[in-house]
Amino acid sequence: MFYRRVRRLVFPFLVLAVAVMASGCKPPELISLDTANGPERTLVMVQGNNLIFSSVIWDADLPTEREIPGGFLGGYMFSVPPGVAQGAHPVALANSHGRSAKLNFNVTAPQPFGAPRIDQITIFGANFDAAGNVGGWFYVQGANFDVGAIVQIAGSDVASVAHKGLRNNLYGVAPAALGYPIYHFVSALGIMGSKTAGSTLSITVKNLDGQISDPVSYQLPSSLATLDSDGDSLLDDWEKNGYDANGDGVIDIDLKNLGADPYRRDIFLEVDVMTGLANPPVATSGTTPGTFDIAQAVFAAAPVLSPLTGNGIHLVIDSSGTVPHWQTVGFNAADNATLGTANYSTLKAANFDNAVRDEIYHYAIWADAQPGGYSGISDVNFSVGCGDDFLVTFDNFSASFQTMRSQVETLVHEFGHNLGQKHGGDNHSQYKPNYWGIMTYTWQLRTGWANAWRVNHPTCTAMYYLTAGAVETNGALPATFNAFTDYSDGMAATLVENTNSLREPDGVCGRPIDWNGDGDTTDVNINEDVDQNGSSTDTVRDFANWRALSYKGPHSDGTVTP
Repeated sequence: MFYRRVRRLVFPFLVLAVAVMASGCKPPELISLDTANGPERTLVMVQGNNLIFSSVIWDADLPTEREIPGGFLGGYMFSVPPGVAQGAHPVALANSHGRSAKLNFNVTAPQPFGAPRIDQITIFGANFDAAGNVGGWFYVQGANFDVGAIVQIAGSDVASVAHKGLRNNLYGVAPAALGYPIYHFVSALGIMGSKTAGSTLSITVKNLDGQISDPVSYQLPSSLATLDSDGDSLLDDWEKNGYDANGDGVIDIDLKNLGADPYRRDIFLEVDVMTGLANPPVATSGTTPGTFDIAQAVFAAAPVLSPLTGNGIHLVIDSSGTVPHWQTVGFNAADNATLGTANYSTLKAANFDNAVRDEIYHYAIWADAQPGGYSGISDVNFSVGCGDDFLVTFDNFSASFQTMRSQVETLVHEFGHNLGQKHGGDNHSQYKPNYWGIMTYTWQLRTGWANAWRVNHPTCTAMYYLTAGAVETNGALPATFNAFTDYSDGMAATLVENTNSLREPDGVCGRPIDWNGDGDTTDVNINEDVDQNGSSTDTVRDFANWRALSYKGPHSDGTVTP
């Protein structure tokens, strides 16, 4: 069984025809609320029958009764309205045939709740006319959208409706200890109207309390031939009809058969494992997942919603190939049989079908070692923001690093560089304690280091181990933890040296940290290098990776050829 990330799907796609047939001419039936307690703005999912075309009634049968926004074509989801009083509030569903029984939702004390944040935009049902215009829907999704949030184009409201939701698990970290607590992710459909094909639009989202997200620029497709609805750099035509590499009319890669969907982000990766490794990737064993299974599950659990199919990012890994054993492999190494050194490009040319796969697949070699002894490297070109080649090379590291978790971390870390991500998120600071994702060296291979190293490189252990209350007592590992890892969502509070933000009692997520190593955790306003890598960083911020991934690596290539 896979460890799920921090989220769970709380509404599958609404199949309208089936729902209409099932509902008939009956009033809705409210069976349960998936959570019956929480502060204002809580995302609540409704379980019941005959939900199609129903509406949500808040404070049902009270003088304050009102209809509040529900989901697409039904009252299967709602947000607790902002500003409501604490205590019990009866909720009911209603349609043209009657009203359901009531269930109470208990509103608790308010929690800090920032403005909505747009993470992904998909164009849904795009259609082009002879005048050079494109129409359809925007499928806009992001953090802390209210059910009922309004999509805006160039600051103007457009007809909008919520569609799906994912609830976030903060693993016991108090929202007040976070810079931007994310309680949930919600997607909203907004009618785009008729716009000039190829033009760039400014998209924002407005919540029920009037808070507006930062704007996101979105470039419309210029034609049906260039349509990439989900923005994964795989054309819709390829995902529907297959990829013809040389234009001879013969499909070379049947992307649809490999699970590609034009409305769900897909990434393709070939990993060739070197023969003769002492510590190869952990293989799948029956129903027990291996290294590549866990890596795929990491992407499948990404906070990315899809209008028609499963959520997350669909990562396809082809690990069927091998490369011969060499002692070291490097991007710039010379082929030398006497020294046991091979050049990466030489191996790639012999083992990767570049003529067919170059535009579709990233390529990786899981090797023994590389010159310099690093655990991995990517050919990312940060001037274009992506790469398409990488190495995993830590087979000769000590036994403490030879775990499936370390394997997954290194694979996902180096692949993250291919997807345009840096060690510090928006920079290359390597040991940020408040950057909670696998791109930082504070996380990658963390479980393999000595206890003293972990003490000197603090992080939010609840988020790293995805377990409430996970503690590294004196740097020691928790008794149990899983092989799952994650990119950052950008929730951590900003730290500034020599200010009240650098308080030892607060740490980085509410757990005390002895920043200056004096044996206690009571100091405040200390002058400490919170970046933990010897730089003179004054301000250290988290960074949201999932929303920043670049999918264009196979097209743009990196710094290595072929």
